[in-house]
Amino acid sequence: MGNHRSVRTSVVAVTVALLATTALAGCSADDGAGAAPSTSRTPSAAAAAVDPEQATPEPMDMDQDDSAAATCGQVSALETVAHNARDGLSRGALTQAQFDALAASVRFGFEHLVTSDVKVSPAVDWAQRYLEEHPGPTIDDTTADWDLRVRTIRTACTESGSNIVVSAQYGG
Repeated sequence: MGNHRSVRTSVVAVTVALLATTALAGCSADDGAGAAPSTSRTPSAAAAAVDPEQATPEPMDMDQDDSAAATCGQVSALETVAHNARDGLSRGALTQAQFDALAASVRFGFEHLVTSDVKVSPAVDWAQRYLEEHPGPTIDDTTADWDLRVRTIRTACTESGSNIVVSAQYGG
């Protein structure tokens, strides 16, 4: 499973991040005292003097890190969530609905992996083709076909110098 002292991602951290994002997105726009903000605003003199064409920001080109290290790090996070979801369901710590939601998020993550690494790319492509052909929550290591694809990605990551590390939430 790799070095246990490596950087670890846990389901708790992922869940907290998702809950925090959801909570922030759902916050109401009040001023802290309960009063709704004013809908009319008077632009300042400085803002009024700005040419509208210059005020429109240029779109930023953001480069995606598609290295083996980045891709394999994502796989580590996805496999951590998948492992802990299966374990949590078997222990009764998660409901079937919670498990299904986590499995869907893991599937989404695998479907959107991108890599430029020549060793990792064929393994990721093979797994993504499998997911295209098998709709539904197939992220289950008891499925021999899916397990083979994940092991192939793990091997490719190791050969590229990036081990997959899974952190067990419930011990292990």
